[in-house]
Amino acid sequence: MRSTHARTTRGRKWFVALCVGLLLLGGGTIAWAATQQVGPPPAPPSTTTAKGVTPSPTTSTAPDREATSEEEREAPPSPEVADAMPASEPVAVRLPSIDVSSPVHGLGLDAQGRLKVPSGDRYDEVAWYDGSPTPGEVGPAVLEGHVTGSGHDPSVFFELGDVRAGDEVEVDRADGTTATFEVTQVKKSPKDDFPRIDVYGATAGPELRIITCGGTYDEDARRHLENVIVFAELVEG
Repeated sequence: MRSTHARTTRGRKWFVALCVGLLLLGGGTIAWAATQQVGPPPAPPSTTTAKGVTPSPTTSTAPDREATSEEEREAPPSPEVADAMPASEPVAVRLPSIDVSSPVHGLGLDAQGRLKVPSGDRYDEVAWYDGSPTPGEVGPAVLEGHVTGSGHDPSVFFELGDVRAGDEVEVDRADGTTATFEVTQVKKSPKDDFPRIDVYGATAGPELRIITCGGTYDEDARRHLENVIVFAELVEG
């Protein structure tokens, strides 16, 4: 009887120890997973732009860097646009306000007529749509990049929604020159209602568009439901 009781006691202790171990392991796993999660990318605020245009009201989770109330959110003056530059493909881009510096490579359209996106070893780099003007030429030069990578890790334009009117964008070109643009507007738009004319339409002078994904991430569709778009004008070249 004593032997049986001892075995039963040892068995209970072993079972309790196993349960505690699994509980600690599970808790540690949950804690590790929580530290790996990345929150949603910053969203542009609903403020007036450098051209005095007010975007449609949106819900923003990102604070305005330069203002804390609607009264303080005054649009900066429109930039003094520089003369157009001759054609030369972009090789690098910098957005100092969000600490972005990336090589640039050209991409075209796929078989369905959709804009290709960076992939492979260049997934986290910026791409230039080679069907658009080169940065500095008259017209809208279009740059694009991913907001997140595998596992929802931040990619090159994760913080693009934090760019504000008045920020600068510097684009190095193959001819050794640098085209400097000043941001005039940052907005977000549903992917199902992408503003193609605003982004790709003809402009009177040299302009720049920077596009990435944003907003809510749809797990079923495996994509973000919105785009964040930066509009800028050439101020030095």
